[in-house]
Amino acid sequence: MRGSLRARIAVAAALAVAVAVSAMAVAGYAIVAHELDRSLNLGLQREVTRLVRQEQARPGSWSPSGPCVFLAAPACVQRVAADGRVESDYALPVDDGARAVAAGTRSAYYRDVTLEGYPVRVLTAPLATGTAVQVAVRSDRNAESLNRIGVAFLLAGLAGAGLAAGAGFVVARTGLAPVAALTATAERVARTRDPDQRIEVTGTDELARLATSFNTMLVELRHALDTAQRSLTAQRRLVADASHELRTPLTGLRTNIDLLARAERLTPRQRFDTVEALRVKGTELTGLVNDLIDLARGDDPEAPAEAVEDVALDRLVADCARRAEGHWPRITFESRLDAAIVEGAPARLARAVTNLLDNAAKFSPQGGVVEVVLRGRELTIRDHGPGIPAEDAEHVFDRFYRAASARGLPGSGLGLAIVRQVADAHGATVTAEAPEGGGTAMRMRFPAERGT
Repeated sequence: MRGSLRARIAVAAALAVAVAVSAMAVAGYAIVAHELDRSLNLGLQREVTRLVRQEQARPGSWSPSGPCVFLAAPACVQRVAADGRVESDYALPVDDGARAVAAGTRSAYYRDVTLEGYPVRVLTAPLATGTAVQVAVRSDRNAESLNRIGVAFLLAGLAGAGLAAGAGFVVARTGLAPVAALTATAERVARTRDPDQRIEVTGTDELARLATSFNTMLVELRHALDTAQRSLTAQRRLVADASHELRTPLTGLRTNIDLLARAERLTPRQRFDTVEALRVKGTELTGLVNDLIDLARGDDPEAPAEAVEDVALDRLVADCARRAEGHWPRITFESRLDAAIVEGAPARLARAVTNLLDNAAKFSPQGGVVEVVLRGRELTIRDHGPGIPAEDAEHVFDRFYRAASARGLPGSGLGLAIVRQVADAHGATVTAEAPEGGGTAMRMRFPAERGT
């Protein structure tokens, strides 16, 4: 099982220091061993040089020494003849190499041997014609020194690794404090399901950028949750309102279907009225369902956006007015339209304008006039009907809302709600006003052109 990040950093630091100290210890040990060995050899060389000079100055003036058994004793010395004879009470080992040096056929050389259980290094070198000199000294002092140095390096390495582990843990604890804060915040968000938590950001290093990114993610999460909640609330409200509004046409359909089931008892006129009532209710139901679909599509934040383009609003309103004349043949539509370009989705704008025209025509008396005026970026559609009571003015754009005077008229109660939805999507405003002379004026104001 893997440990915490702090522990892993501490272990990594300890291992790195241990590897570095080990490498340095090995290198240092090799250097010291080489220097001790070189020092031992130089000591033997100096002793040989002294004896050779003494022999040259006063031949036969020195005598061989005793055994090499004391660390503090001077180097032990003996003469070696070409035939291998030695002049010493305690002879150093003589091999073929020593005889060859005495005979003058080989140069000086070193040799490690064991005498009386002690390690000894022997230097054999030419002394005079037909003789060689052997100088020896115990070499275990070097081994003891190397052992002490090796133990010292080992202890230093262990201490360094321990200090590195401690320092690594402290540094990791300090350096990873933002990560700990991030972890705690993430756990709180998971536990409380509240994305409004934030991490305090200090500095500009990688951990600070990580904390900033995490805060940004929380902001986006809150936005997504709010959007989802709004969508869910709108869907619930739509379903609740739709279930209420669908009840009336469905009840009428069931009643008329029940009547048709007894068609043999009905007169031709009754059958005609029943079928006509079914057609009217079916039309109302179709219009209601279509309006519900439009509202649901506009409320869905994940619905694909319609293409936005520059729309000639005057031409779009003129086309809508011509279609309204065909749908409302007893109403006159008088249009005064200035050229205007707005940015938007043509189909949705046409739906909003059509709903405003239908609403005005529905409340106009037979033979009445609906005035359609486009000035600048403001569209006004006025009827000369009964007008909107003051208590209803602020609710006419609510879904399924109907004033008391309009409850007997056909319609789903969603037309003006769709107008408000389209206006909001285009950054426009829509209001219902009571102009002088009666009637109702619906005004849709589009935002100013960009750059103006």
